[in-house]
Amino acid sequence: MNTLHEWIEAGLNVAMMATFALSSIYMVFTVLALLLRRKVAAQPPPMTENLPTVTVQIPTYNELAALNCAANCLAFDYPREKLQILIGDDSNDIGISAQIDAFAAKNPFVRVCRRGKNIGFKPGNLNHMLHQTTGDYILILDSDFLPEPGFLRRIVQPVIENPALAGVQSTWRISNTHQNHTTLMGAGIINVIHVVILPLIKRFANTGVFCGSGELVRKDLLIQNGGWTLGALTEDVDYSLRIIASGHRIAYLDDLHIACEVPYAPRDLCRQQMRWAYGVMRAFMNHGFKMIRSKLTGVRTKLAAICFGGGYIMVSCLLFTMVLGFLNFASGWGLQTTELPETALQTAGNILFTCGMLISSLCASFIAGASLRSLGKLIVASLTLGVVLIFFVGKGIFKALFGLSMHWFMVRKNGNALVPVA
Repeated sequence: MNTLHEWIEAGLNVAMMATFALSSIYMVFTVLALLLRRKVAAQPPPMTENLPTVTVQIPTYNELAALNCAANCLAFDYPREKLQILIGDDSNDIGISAQIDAFAAKNPFVRVCRRGKNIGFKPGNLNHMLHQTTGDYILILDSDFLPEPGFLRRIVQPVIENPALAGVQSTWRISNTHQNHTTLMGAGIINVIHVVILPLIKRFANTGVFCGSGELVRKDLLIQNGGWTLGALTEDVDYSLRIIASGHRIAYLDDLHIACEVPYAPRDLCRQQMRWAYGVMRAFMNHGFKMIRSKLTGVRTKLAAICFGGGYIMVSCLLFTMVLGFLNFASGWGLQTTELPETALQTAGNILFTCGMLISSLCASFIAGASLRSLGKLIVASLTLGVVLIFFVGKGIFKALFGLSMHWFMVRKNGNALVPVA
């Protein structure tokens, strides 16, 4: 028993050191994000004449929110002759499809694309719409994304200035952050990506990563690279790694915001994060080594891509630390030589030393506009729901590493419950 306890304790110490090291990196990233942050005034949409043709693709599955998204796109300050709007309706709910058709009938500029079955999930839907896409660039918007009228003119500016770009990614801003503890947690995760990681990647390597929505993609390059990977659960990261490996660059606009939502139910947030963990892990397993070996990709760009996916390494270390900590306590029951107050103090210290991701989330949320009261709720959510979330993310990583299947999950968002616009 003593030998088993010693082995577990040794493993715990290693996990703690690894977690502390990664936690420290997150703290450094957060400090850099705070020091390098620049307040950029909202820019009016440029009145450039040389605008590219763009197709807006709105993939949807039983989501009426797609109609609100399409209505916002109809209000784009963009020449109609250079704009196409497609709704890729994979719904198996006849009632929802009927409402989408009714919307398209009232708005003939919107075209509905259907393929009968949700084969290959979102990337399958996007590939199907690709055959009917007329624009030189594709603006991909998930159903709950609501762009402002000047959004399209702003996001095309980098590709006008540099046509060699593979595309442009905008910054997500969560509209339902303060709905409950779950949305605070979900918004905190997104804020780390869009307030800390992506801006630093942009400054460090002058590149970005596609995030699945609010992204402008060059159509010819997408076709040359075989389109979206069918069945990929994070087709955005999968394509980003392929594009980066081929020597192309993705621009990131940290001053162009687009409103979107996070799941409001704990179960949905956990399933969403599990799916994302699985998809990102599979993407790096499939394309990571090719990217690292690529002679067309600079060292900084490679490090930036690894940094983007590195959060899941941190979560894995946290999970191992938690599991080994429990086993260490269980195996050492009756062998403890320290008093309870001292043990509690050590535990508190361990939490403090490994909470870099939490601190990053708090700072990122503060930058994004969260109040001090909201930050207190985020701490509570992180130490309760966040613990459960770690196990779901760990499950996604485990399934990816061992080649087990993962299904695509429909998550509930407020937009799907709203009465769609006419």
